[in-house]
Amino acid sequence: MTTETRVRRLHHVEGPTSDAFDSAYAQRYFRKWTRNHVSIPARLEIRLESGRKHTSGSAIIHDISLKGARLGKIVLKKQSLPAAYFRIHIAFTSEQYQGISAICRPVRFGSGREFELAVEFEHISVREEAQGR
Repeated sequence: MTTETRVRRLHHVEGPTSDAFDSAYAQRYFRKWTRNHVSIPARLEIRLESGRKHTSGSAIIHDISLKGARLGKIVLKKQSLPAAYFRIHIAFTSEQYQGISAICRPVRFGSGREFELAVEFEHISVREEAQGR
């Protein structure tokens, strides 16, 4: 059974087959980077394009991949996000991941039971003293 047939059966899609289907349709349903469901506390800083800190707070990282993360349970000192270009600086605070930080750009805002924010990593770093543990 081909990948296209499996995807068509899974999503109950009818119609002619094509190479365009394989790439366009499959990209919508298969992630390039696997998400790992986690619950990692983190400190946040919202920084404007100028580098000035807009606000800070905390969040829980609900899932993470090599490319980004989904943040929930977000608590900010200033309960707003800028209406302009901004970046999010994340510092992992759990003992197991202490020393890991990332600069991220927001890619999706969403709400369900709670407000969530999906981010894409632009830069990830690990403090040297954290690496030696």
